[in-house]
Parts: sequence; C-alpha cells; structure tokens
Amino acid sequence: MSRWLALALVVLAASPAIADDVPTEVAATEPATASEPASEPTMGGLGKLASAASSEDDLGDQGLGAMIGIATGGRVTAGGLRLEAHYLYQMSTSDWFDGTASFTYGGGGAGCFRDRMDLVVCDHGLADGGAIEVQAGVRRMLAKQGKYRPFARAAIGVTYVRFGDDDVSGFAVPLHLGAGLRTRVASGVAIVGLAELAVGLGTFGRGLGAEPQLGLAVTAGAEFRLR
Repeated sequence: MSRWLALALVVLAASPAIADDVPTEVAATEPATASEPASEPTMGGLGKLASAASSEDDLGDQGLGAMIGIATGGRVTAGGLRLEAHYLYQMSTSDWFDGTASFTYGGGGAGCFRDRMDLVVCDHGLADGGAIEVQAGVRRMLAKQGKYRPFARAAIGVTYVRFGDDDVSGFAVPLHLGAGLRTRVASGVAIVGLAELAVGLGTFGRGLGAEPQLGLAVTAGAEFRLR
C-alpha cells in the first residue's frame, strides 16, 4: 500500500511541470507568426502612386498650350513674331506626343536679287517674311528640379514660307530640337518656356531651287490640363 501511495505522490508532483511546458511551446510559436514579412506592393498600388505623382505635377493625359515669342531667320528662313498652339498626349511615363501649329509674322522689304552669275540670291533679315508650320514631335519630361520640370523636345515639321515683297514662296521640312522648363501655377495650369533650333531644307520658286533653313525660336506661354 505504501508503494502505491509513493507512486501517486510522484505523479502529482510531475503534473505541474507538464502543465507549465504547454503554454511555453504555444508562446514560442507566436513570434514566428508576428515576424512574417509584410506583403509586397502590388502593380496596382504602384500604378496608383505613379498616377498620384502625375496628378501632383498637373501633367495629365492630355493638354493644350498657347505660346508667344520671337523667331530669328535670315536668307530664306522666315523670322519675326512667333505664335504657337500645342496639343499634348501622354504616350508613356516620361514621353508626350507634342503636335504643334505655328505662325511666324515678320516684316522687311525686298531682299532678292541677281548676282554677277545671273543667279537669284535672297538675303533677308533675321525678322523678315512669314511662315505657317505644322509639327509632329515628342516631349521627354525629365526629373523635377524643385518646382520646375525641365524637358527636351524633338519634332519634324512641314512649313510654308513666303516673302511677299519678292513674291518668293516655297515649302521646307525642318527638324526641331529644343529644351524647356515647366512649372505649375494653379490646378491644371502651368507656365512653360521653350527654346529650340530648327534646321532643314526647302524648295522655292523664282529660280531659287533648294535652299537651307536655319532658325532659332524662343517662346513662352501657358498649358492647360484636359484630363
């Protein structure tokens, strides 16, 4: 009987130790659950971040712009007051299609004559003649610099050029390369400045034939976000 009593006392003494071991094992599993890595952002989340950044900068998917400035020409390149209208359409994160219609209004008198070889030569001033041009180009937006957003622009155009006092006109195909700055001034409105070089080749009547085109334009204006 004493043996059974001793065995019962041993079992009762071991029971608390076994009970204490159970919560310890459960607690050991809890940190593993808490230390699981957070889920990575989805592509949808990244897209929302990019959309928010674009909205903050007021670039938008589409936009319209109006600019005014001066253009320099010479010989058979028209120069003078420059008016431009721009249509912007987003193609990628950094690139926008930039369709442009421009009008150049210059003055000056006759500047064409025949040289000693009896060839027609035109030597107009920097702000002479007139031109109408349509362009198709791409605007690459660069990283923001404070409140300003610089950009680079490349375009190709088709231009009708005329010097009325000489009754000389023709068509040219210039390549435009430029750079500019853009800054937001209100919701959906930005101020833009642009400087660009135009280089190309044209064909003219009155015996001139093929002539080079070389000009520089500096313009500034406003752009309005459509959507």
